[in-house]
Amino acid sequence: MSSSDKDVEKEKPLKLPPINKDQLLKRFERTLVGRALLPEVQDQKLGAMIRFLPTVWRCEGSVQGIEMGDGRVHFRFQQEKDLQMVLDNRPYHFDGSMVALDRWVPTVRRDFPNTIPFWVIIHGLPDYRREEETVQSIGEDLGEFELVDVSDPTPRVRVTLECNSPLLQRRETDDAGQLCVLDFKYEKLQRHCSRCFRMTHEVLQCPERALAKQQPRQHHRELKRRNESEDLRERQRSFREDRGRSVRSHRNPRDTSARARTDQASSSRASSSRPKPVRRDILPELDNSQSHTVESLKEKVSTKEWVRKSFAREESREKTAEMRGERDHGGVNRESKKPKAPWYRATEEEAAIDNEIAFQTARWEAVEVQNGPATNVGGNSAAARVEPGPLDSFL
Repeated sequence: MSSSDKDVEKEKPLKLPPINKDQLLKRFERTLVGRALLPEVQDQKLGAMIRFLPTVWRCEGSVQGIEMGDGRVHFRFQQEKDLQMVLDNRPYHFDGSMVALDRWVPTVRRDFPNTIPFWVIIHGLPDYRREEETVQSIGEDLGEFELVDVSDPTPRVRVTLECNSPLLQRRETDDAGQLCVLDFKYEKLQRHCSRCFRMTHEVLQCPERALAKQQPRQHHRELKRRNESEDLRERQRSFREDRGRSVRSHRNPRDTSARARTDQASSSRASSSRPKPVRRDILPELDNSQSHTVESLKEKVSTKEWVRKSFAREESREKTAEMRGERDHGGVNRESKKPKAPWYRATEEEAAIDNEIAFQTARWEAVEVQNGPATNVGGNSAAARVEPGPLDSFL
């Protein structure tokens, strides 16, 4: 036999030898199979559950518990009545986890047992509808119907439910065209998921919660991807526009002018189609501020005129200072600073000449004021002598 034939035979299902079913049923006839529904109890607390449940059943000495793997436990009873009593008083729970418990049957399902019977209390049922037939129909809709009890003020029904299915909390009924809302309460129900109402996990481990968290993340990713694509298209559009402008600038000027006229005509048509803004009266304060602004703009002068005015102010200040000095010192005029030409000159040479002329003139006037006219021997009047200034040598 070749290796390929051996591989083909290995892929086929392995046939097990036959067994005697009668002996097998006799061996497990008083055995219950229990399975905790919460994963944390299945992984860590099966030994404690085996020791705890017989104390609840009050048959510690007559029950033997054995771990069988996959979170399942076998309870072997010595007497059939104890086993039946345990089945009648279901459901049970350990450490908040619901425990599925059922008689042993030959099955290959790893999630066996997968059903739990509950007494379900029905709230909101009208008084004239609290009869066995009506309550039984409600129980058949919830799950596998077993018993009905209408002796209490609030009717209840016993049904067997699958552990992996969500528990119904509310149901609407139609009573001759009138809607009636029924609320269900499950007796002895312990820890379960408050989001999907399943008994196999709690809300922190709920798969629907993980999906609900993942959906906003996917939405944000999609939104970010969309924004990035829009930015890329905008950049490409702006690049094409800039490239088109550069190409148009290198074309014939006539074509450019014609295109400009066309753009101007289209813009004028667009502007004519747009609604014109409505003019409104402006406040008087705004009119006054605008008039002041216009006057200040009108009063703007050239640079030459501004220089002339500034030099005139300096000359007037210097003359005022000289007059004050004459009054304070009894008519004795101290040597003042060298005067400057009161107007603007085009070159530095012209400015120097004008400054020197102004300085000599000021000195002559000061000498005449101090000494008055002098008379020589010949009787001719002459001005006092003054030392030559740098202007004479310059000229």
